[in-house]
Amino acid sequence: MKNYKILLAAFALWGLSSCIEETFPTDHVLDSQIEKSPSAVEGMVNSIYTTMAGYKDAVGGIEVISYGGMRAMLEHSTTPLVCTGSNGYNTMGPWHYGTISSTGTNRGVYPSYLYYAYIKNVNDIIKMIDVNNLDDAKKGYLGISYAYRALYYLDLVQIMEYKYPTDSRYTFTKPENDLNNLGVPIVTEKTTAEEATNNPRATVDAVYDLILSDLKQAETYLDGFTRTDKVQPNLASVYGLYARVYANLASRVKTSATYKDETSYWRSAGEYADKAITTSGCTPLTETQWTDPNNGFNNRNSQNSWLWATTISESNTAATSTESFVFAMIFGTETTFSVYGWRVGRSLDRKWYERLSDNDFRKKSWIAPNFFYESTNQKEGEPYLIEKDASGKLINNKWSLSGDNTSTTQSSWSDNYSGFGSDKYQYRLNSSPSWIRSRINTSYGFLAWPWLYVNLKFRPHNGNYNTYAVGGATDYPIMRVEEMHYLKAEALLHTSGVTAAASALEDIVKTRNSTYTCTATTVDDFIDEYTFQKGIEFWGEGVNYFDAKRLEIGIHRAYKGISCERYQQCIDVNGIHVGWTPPFNQAELNANPAIFYHNNPYTNPSTYYYFKSNDDLRPYYGIDLQ
Repeated sequence: MKNYKILLAAFALWGLSSCIEETFPTDHVLDSQIEKSPSAVEGMVNSIYTTMAGYKDAVGGIEVISYGGMRAMLEHSTTPLVCTGSNGYNTMGPWHYGTISSTGTNRGVYPSYLYYAYIKNVNDIIKMIDVNNLDDAKKGYLGISYAYRALYYLDLVQIMEYKYPTDSRYTFTKPENDLNNLGVPIVTEKTTAEEATNNPRATVDAVYDLILSDLKQAETYLDGFTRTDKVQPNLASVYGLYARVYANLASRVKTSATYKDETSYWRSAGEYADKAITTSGCTPLTETQWTDPNNGFNNRNSQNSWLWATTISESNTAATSTESFVFAMIFGTETTFSVYGWRVGRSLDRKWYERLSDNDFRKKSWIAPNFFYESTNQKEGEPYLIEKDASGKLINNKWSLSGDNTSTTQSSWSDNYSGFGSDKYQYRLNSSPSWIRSRINTSYGFLAWPWLYVNLKFRPHNGNYNTYAVGGATDYPIMRVEEMHYLKAEALLHTSGVTAAASALEDIVKTRNSTYTCTATTVDDFIDEYTFQKGIEFWGEGVNYFDAKRLEIGIHRAYKGISCERYQQCIDVNGIHVGWTPPFNQAELNANPAIFYHNNPYTNPSTYYYFKSNDDLRPYYGIDLQ
């Protein structure tokens, strides 16, 4: 019976028709308005958006997770994101520590469950619509479905494609069989139950064939379509996907068997990025929008740079709750309704923070050390002063009213702050300095205090950090116009050279720092600066994961003075990091023998941890970086 249920679950994931949908052990989180939709097709299209707000599979061990939550998981395997707090609450820890490639790892199975559930939704819609009997509404539904399916497969094939690590310092487990250029099983509206149980991993090339075909269909059906909400893709969204696709194809010509015209792909990437910018009418976020305490990175309607978005409504209490991986929970430095945010302390890597110019308004997304500790003897204009007693504890902190830097009582802390940078900028908070200080200190596991750089980027809905049903109802950007500007700069690097690329990079970064200049004169220097600036721009949004794996830039969080709380975060791997590639979930392996012997292998990451214990890591907090 157990195996029978697993097979049925797998069949549903592989996109079978609605005749066996009742066997699908998945709790889609639906808003009441969608459940009451008078049109079955319209309701199914709306369910695309609500499933992305919250998906759950109790049998598979998948807690309620949003699309944004999945992208946040991916981000945890990149260099610039570290967790400075109590990682016992870090429910995304396996991605952070590089342990997701083990078959059955709870967090590692999320992609193959989540994306195939998404794909099933759109396959059912495409199958339901008769292309010989189309009105404008049905054309729009088809265009939306094809665009989303292209998005899902584009994400999924990048996540699941195995690239053998090349860092000669370490030994990695070899796959059981050759996985070169193998992507994911393809499931469309035409896939039968029988085919689903013997469905090998298609080549990556074949997956891109499908993606490009779907984008062509989306472009056709969305021509003339006027969307009513940013959860609906439009032509600008499609052009943005084309730009991503061609950048990916250009970056993997050495691996591909059929996609070999690198220059042409870079040219197309740049052209489509330009079309997305022009067609969308979107402009880069301003400082006011970026730092908005009520709407910052949570409101699709108030932030003009968003081309495409997901949303969680306040009525969707299952998705807004502390059960769900939503951004208000994951990145909530101020929130009171979930320890999974503030107590984990998702932060910017210290080297990245110190490299980022004080003139760049994006730096205001992460809290500076002097917010938590400033000596009573600090003199204006002089280097940051650190005073310790004989036991090494920081003393003379002007923000500690009680003289106890470990106090968790709000009244023990001041609400004053001397400010960030030369203009003494005051962070735009929803709570207060005393509230944040009473939570984010060494008593709650922030042992690198005050060198934490915890984020203020992702704000709770309406700035409500106390009530999950309100604060958790956040929107998430699937695509921002800034990404198109960065892709345009990268495309210029490969078609017009470093000078043209540097000029384009300057154009977008100057919207964040008017004094910025790109001084790169070589390709390597440009890529280093490009990935840094783009990494800052999209920190926490998942984009950095896809770039890291595409460009094979490694993961570099191992150095003395890093602010993470656990030594397992301190990874230094050049090129390809095995912690980027999860396995297929066990239900798929059981139900589809064609992929059983072609699963992604597991390498124990402890072999490449820089520190071997927390005692090795912690003595170096706050030292001057080399």
